[in-house]
Amino acid sequence: MQYLHDVNSLVVQGMGMNLRERRRLQTARDIQMAAVTVALRNGLDQTTTEAIAIEAGISTRTFFNYYNNKQAAILGEAIRLDIKGAGWFVESSGPILDDLAKLLGQGLHEDPLDRALLLKIIAVVDANPALHDMFRTRVDETSSSISGLLETRLGSDLAIESRLLAELSTRALTEAVVAWAADETMTVDSVTVQIAANLRSVSKIMCQ
Repeated sequence: MQYLHDVNSLVVQGMGMNLRERRRLQTARDIQMAAVTVALRNGLDQTTTEAIAIEAGISTRTFFNYYNNKQAAILGEAIRLDIKGAGWFVESSGPILDDLAKLLGQGLHEDPLDRALLLKIIAVVDANPALHDMFRTRVDETSSSISGLLETRLGSDLAIESRLLAELSTRALTEAVVAWAADETMTVDSVTVQIAANLRSVSKIMCQ
């Protein structure tokens, strides 16, 4: 599934949300669940913002307070790293692969993944290749944020290496989340562990 390589854009959320922000996030998730449900039932072409609003039990005006169109509702809100809260990563002298795994997995406790929603999004995007480019853009934004943090930590003379490692880490995150989505026995903590394992495995191969 092509989409599985882009699913990491669902994961890295800002941390330290207050009650109002959490409520807004929950409403956004409810609308997103309604959007993917309608898209799976009717097909993307036959999915309208009005149908999504009815499914979610909201007005179309409320819908547009959260999303610009049905595609955005299906993919969810843009994801970003908590840059302000990532000072520990920049200053850490610990193993960089373990720190990357911790950084990428950190937001999962503040904003837990919804397995049912994730599986539905995968199904919709797999059935509609036109959504892949939108996902790719979001993946690139996540990778760019990681790259900036890595460059700050490693130094500007390692800018290229920072970008390459950022790409690799987002892929490691992807594979870990995909494994989590497919395995109900996996916990949220397992995702972070799997990210680190994926990164170390690639590192060993590259050093051979």
